[in-house]
Amino acid sequence: MQRQLGMFMVILITVSTVIIALLIHTLTMDKLRSIATLKLVGASDRTIIGLIVQEALMIGVTGFWLGVAFTAAMASHFPRRVLILPRDVGLLFGVVLVVCLLASVLAVRAAVKVEPSQARAG
Repeated sequence: MQRQLGMFMVILITVSTVIIALLIHTLTMDKLRSIATLKLVGASDRTIIGLIVQEALMIGVTGFWLGVAFTAAMASHFPRRVLILPRDVGLLFGVVLVVCLLASVLAVRAAVKVEPSQARAG
């Protein structure tokens, strides 16, 4: 039973990573002109990377805490109980942070490659 739960968690983490990566990448692609404008006015790549990583972490942290709140609110409606220890919640929070950082890599690469000349009005 524990191996099944472990495999289920691995699959969920993999799917979550892909979804977060696609979301962050899409949001970044929508803002390429703004990123080019930031570069045009002198923003460093480090600043732009920081903005993207902050966005990814904010999405992950918000989703995590909404999930924890939803789980706590709905726990009494299920016939079987699963004991989630505080240590497990902390470990899962760490996994969420790592997943968000990994998921933002694709968007960061795209943002760093943007040329300031792409800031022109279109």
